[in-house]
Amino acid sequence: MGIRTRIFLIIFCLLSLSISITYIVAERDLVNTLKSQVVNELENQANLLVSSVDTLNKFKSIKEADNIANQLAIASNSRVTFIKNNGDVIGDSALSFQEVSTIDNHANRAEVIKALKSRTGWSSRYSNTLGKDLIYFAIQDNEIPNPNIIRIAVPLNYLENIKDTLGLSLILLFLAVFIVSIIASGVAANYLYSNIQDLANVASSISKGKSLKDDIKLLPIQRVDEFGSVARSISQLSENLKDQIKIIAKQRDQFGLVLDDLGEGIIVTDKKGKVVFTNEQASIILDTNNLLNENIKNFDIPALNYLFKRVKNKKRADIEFEINVDRRTTKWVLGSMNQSKTTGQFILVLHDITQLRQLNSMRRDFISNLSHELRTPVSVIRANSETLLDGALENTKDAKIFSKAILHNAERLSSMVSDLIDLSRIDYGDLKFNITTIDLTYFISSFISSMESVTKKKSINLVYKPNHSSLIRADSQALERVMNNLVDNAFKYSPKESFIEILTSQTNEYIKVTVSDNGAGISKTDQVYIFDRFYRTASARASDNQGSGLGLAIVKNLINSLNGEVGVSNRPEGGTNFWFTLPLNK
Repeated sequence: MGIRTRIFLIIFCLLSLSISITYIVAERDLVNTLKSQVVNELENQANLLVSSVDTLNKFKSIKEADNIANQLAIASNSRVTFIKNNGDVIGDSALSFQEVSTIDNHANRAEVIKALKSRTGWSSRYSNTLGKDLIYFAIQDNEIPNPNIIRIAVPLNYLENIKDTLGLSLILLFLAVFIVSIIASGVAANYLYSNIQDLANVASSISKGKSLKDDIKLLPIQRVDEFGSVARSISQLSENLKDQIKIIAKQRDQFGLVLDDLGEGIIVTDKKGKVVFTNEQASIILDTNNLLNENIKNFDIPALNYLFKRVKNKKRADIEFEINVDRRTTKWVLGSMNQSKTTGQFILVLHDITQLRQLNSMRRDFISNLSHELRTPVSVIRANSETLLDGALENTKDAKIFSKAILHNAERLSSMVSDLIDLSRIDYGDLKFNITTIDLTYFISSFISSMESVTKKKSINLVYKPNHSSLIRADSQALERVMNNLVDNAFKYSPKESFIEILTSQTNEYIKVTVSDNGAGISKTDQVYIFDRFYRTASARASDNQGSGLGLAIVKNLINSLNGEVGVSNRPEGGTNFWFTLPLNK
């Protein structure tokens, strides 16, 4: 048998097979489509029935349920069945109420199982009761928490009619295909034969990675003629391409994971500024979604437009800009863009530098405040020392006054340096804590006893009314430091003959300690910064109370290191509440 004859037969058979497969697929898709439409209609009718029936538990008897099923069946032009959640049928429009009690349990029906699991379900099968194929749709009624099932069904007779019509069409189609295929096969045989060698050469080139033809189709590799040679070459090519695609896909996924894990935002655009790639971090930084396929000019960020224009001329450019997240919050971003020499695409790298700016600002403020706080006692010490050297030493009374001032400011400097060292140790994790179980009631009582002399001197009552005993996990020295700083702060700003109250409250997770005073209170503006280093309120700066401005900062850092929180609020009756929390011992 010659190659042309074999080509003719192959093409004829393939055409015939294609028509057959097309018919089968079309019939299946048509039937599925029609079934889907029927199911959708049944679902709509079922939802109406649910709203009408409400719950099957309201029926007093099978007769009443069956009558309702009959009425609904007439209204919906379908078969209606009421099924309890245990599978028992209590009403069916296709049966009399006497027959309903004898019908099989429906718990194993496919549509009932699906409906009990996910509210709705459907299936199609032959009905022994009616002797025809039906589509069943089941839905839960409104009974909570144990719903029952309302089922609605219609016959599939019209689908069979459509199948018969398609069968006749297929016969006519085969006759037409037979005639066309004879003509087409002869023409195609001559054409394919003349091009077999070319296809084999192309396929061989593809297998070596030299070229690619999208229109080449795979042929059986068992053949020993030219078709077999082409098929083997293309088959090898296919395997090579599959391997390469797997490798590329793996590399792409790995690359995508790396880009998503980067702290920087990555945006790649084409030559016109249209975004062709972006990672998740870019959306987070720019506080927007759906960047892909958008033009960078549409981001409503003038800085990016400016950056894009600069890069077109210079190939690389950087810019810092701010984004208003909301009315009170501003985000600072560093954008770096360059243009690829090979593809001409623009690559934009975004860095969120908001925290860095804040740290720089805090560093500048810290240095400024530190310089100011150190300068004052140093100046006093220097001035008094110069006064003593200028002759005040000869006057015993004056010398004593100046010496006391020097000593006081030296002690202030020493305390400030000590606080700075402690803060530095906390920041860098060098301060070691000895975490133990502490009876908070006993601890506070002992602390108040140790402050007795101070309270008498300042004529201020220190009050603690424990209502329960609480065990916490903390470092006793750190806790004592916290209490000293908070109580000392309360002493400074409380009038004489007043009181300072220590209160405790408890939840399932933590204990809250509050130190309340009768002072002037703290403004809302000052409350935001009160725990910052060297921050002092306007009233504190104007008063005679000398402080380093580090006490509350130490409190915050110690409590945070102990897994707690701190806060401040004003008392309605006047004064201030400073509070902190610590975890309970469990």
